[in-house]
Amino acid sequence: MMRCWQTEVIHEENDSLLSNYDTICPKRNDVCFKKSYPIEQYHSESYGNYYMNCVMKGALKAVNDAKNEKDPVIRCEGIDWHFGPFAFRIPQEVAPLWLKYEGISYDAQLIPIVAVIRKGYAVNSTLEVNFLLDEKMKNQEEDNLDFIEKRLYQLNDLDPKLKQSWKDDLYC
Repeated sequence: MMRCWQTEVIHEENDSLLSNYDTICPKRNDVCFKKSYPIEQYHSESYGNYYMNCVMKGALKAVNDAKNEKDPVIRCEGIDWHFGPFAFRIPQEVAPLWLKYEGISYDAQLIPIVAVIRKGYAVNSTLEVNFLLDEKMKNQEEDNLDFIEKRLYQLNDLDPKLKQSWKDDLYC
């Protein structure tokens, strides 16, 4: 992943774009994603992303509809929730959102992103990377019941927690 940050993300042409955001959540190029990941993971994570982005869209609509006309509208494009890597530019303001969350799994990474968005920080989720998963990993996991069940567990455990985090009082 670091190769992608060094070769694709951190470029002069992206400086002005990236400097306007507090948190960066890159998304996978779909062709690379489908080609290099176990097919079950491609489908489960694509579904999970569609689901969570629909949840986010509804939550942001409700928040924005309840605001005064003078309050800024909170916006966020669809996120590749199940990808994983992220970065933030203003750690003194944003880092505590991760440090204060008491999750123990993937939720410890993703629910703070919900908090970042809900607090009105700017999130860039449009930066696309051509990440290719190691072929050995694909071969090990594809058509493997243990890994298929892991993906199912992720959808059934993580996504409901993320959905609830849009409704709960903020933990920070």
